[in-house]
Amino acid sequence: MLLPHNPNAFARSPLDRAAHRRRDAGWLADALKGEATRVVPFFERRPFVTEESGHVGVGWLSAHALSRIAPPDASLLFLGLDTEGAAHFAVEIGDTATLTDIGRFDDLRALGPRLSREELAILGCAKSIFEWHVKHRFCAVCGKPSAIVEAGWKRECVACKAEHFPRFDPVVIMVPSFGERCLLGRQKVWPRGMHSALAGFIEPGETIEEAVARETLEEAGLRVREVRLHSTQPWPFPHSLMIGALAAVEDEDITIDGHELETARWFTREEARQLIAGKHADCFAPPPFAIAHQILKSWTEET
Repeated sequence: MLLPHNPNAFARSPLDRAAHRRRDAGWLADALKGEATRVVPFFERRPFVTEESGHVGVGWLSAHALSRIAPPDASLLFLGLDTEGAAHFAVEIGDTATLTDIGRFDDLRALGPRLSREELAILGCAKSIFEWHVKHRFCAVCGKPSAIVEAGWKRECVACKAEHFPRFDPVVIMVPSFGERCLLGRQKVWPRGMHSALAGFIEPGETIEEAVARETLEEAGLRVREVRLHSTQPWPFPHSLMIGALAAVEDEDITIDGHELETARWFTREEARQLIAGKHADCFAPPPFAIAHQILKSWTEET
């Protein structure tokens, strides 16, 4: 369902999730025989893509291809319906031999700048669910194996019948500012020169605003006086929801924790504009498909 504009990659999927169909075994069986049905294979959580004349796209296959690329018990995920009513599925396969002559399985993060917004949203959802299945094969209640049900959207314990649903990790990501300058940090493992927004997981019993304030204080020693939410981004690495914010702080006295960040630096609006344009002399920002880029861009456009 397309809601008001969200600038972030992996958001605004064009598919109607049609959740009521997930429990309809008869409908799903018919959909997997449909001529218009499309299936995208995944291998080790990497999507299948094709490339022609430099253009990369999702390697959609017909439903009839399922029998030759995946066993009957393969992990199958119903993604939803397109505007024409055609069903779309993803399937996790264990052998790539039958597909290597027509495409490749590639890392979704690397594909980010090369796929369309719609394709990223669809693939990001599938990757998140497949990542969740890999890590939740056993019941959290009794420890027995669990099985995939409801077209990939639930696991059910084979012993105690406990139900388990996909979960994601909420993360705050923020650009602190003081007057006409904003703060960006960098981690030691990042490429040389890369600076980005501060970020951290939301803890139990904590609001989004409280998490922004806590993480900003912990990482940079800055006290937040105001939080403005910017936007959110599903982030399938492996399965997070990034909650973007702008945070006004009380002063500019930085105290780096040395654990999360290697260093941090204040940037003027003009310097930040150079960062997102890739024209800064010695620093650069994350690419446009990262929410950090979009939050920083919004800050540079404020007057």
